[in-house]
This record gives sequence, structure tokens and C-alpha cells, in this order.
Amino acid sequence: MVIAEKLKKIFGVPSEHEREYAQPERLADVMALIQILALHKYAHRSPDNLDETLQGKPLSADSWEEVAKKHPEFFRVKREGENTISLVARHAYPRNESEGRDPLSPDFVGSLLHSAVDIHDRQVRRSERWTYLLPIWVAIIAGGFSLIALVIKYLLTGSAA
Repeated sequence: MVIAEKLKKIFGVPSEHEREYAQPERLADVMALIQILALHKYAHRSPDNLDETLQGKPLSADSWEEVAKKHPEFFRVKREGENTISLVARHAYPRNESEGRDPLSPDFVGSLLHSAVDIHDRQVRRSERWTYLLPIWVAIIAGGFSLIALVIKYLLTGSAA
């Protein structure tokens, strides 16, 4: 397994974690989850409640919990309890008088959404990086086989021409 990972790195193939945002519809799901968890009066939500509020399951995963687990840069997922999904940024805000957390300001939510788009763009560019390396690797491999063929021919016939 270690060799496969090293070869992927050499050939410029991004890891699974580096491709999370590059999945189709993942950015839309992350943005929807950020908005609900940042702007709703309740800071913690259950997967079923998110299905109801967002009118269905996410497009890029089987559940909202799975989306949240794949993106710890924005979300927290508790192991136990009913309302297990929350936004990390909401926990940076102090509790209000009723021991809850106030919704985030629209400007702050805009910053979170902008961050998600930036991460998405970087991961998409990174996931496409190997496409320009492919012709280079093909040329190197073809050149290597040509050299091997030349050496074999020289060894068998005694001349390189």
C-alpha cells in the first residue's frame, strides 16, 4: 500500500482527502449545510432534521452526516446523541442567555461560503494536475523503452546502427 501511495504522489494523483470537494455536487452540499447550521436558531441538527429542512438527502453522499464527517474543516459530528451535526464556527461564539448559540452574521457566513469555494477550486485544480503530467510520463517511458531496445540491439548485434 505504501508503494502505491508513493507512485500516486510521483505521478501527481491527488489523495482521496484531496479530492473531497472535486466530487460532483459536493460543493453545493457543503454550502447548503453551512447555511443551515450557521443561520438557523438551532446550532445542532440531526441527520433526519437536515433531510427535512433541506428537502432531501445530499447529492454527493448518502447522508448529511457523511458530508459533515468528510469536511471537519467546517463541521463537527458527535458520536452520540440525537442532534449530532454542528458547525465548528458556531462553537467559537459565546453562549447566549438561554445557553444556546446565536446564528452567525451574514457576513461571517459569506466568509465561510467563500472559503468553501476556494477550497473547492484548489482541489479541482489539484485533481486535474495529473492530466498535464500524463504526456510527460508517456514520453519518459517511451524514451526509456527506446533506450532499452537500443541497448538490447547493441548487445545482440554488436552495433547500435
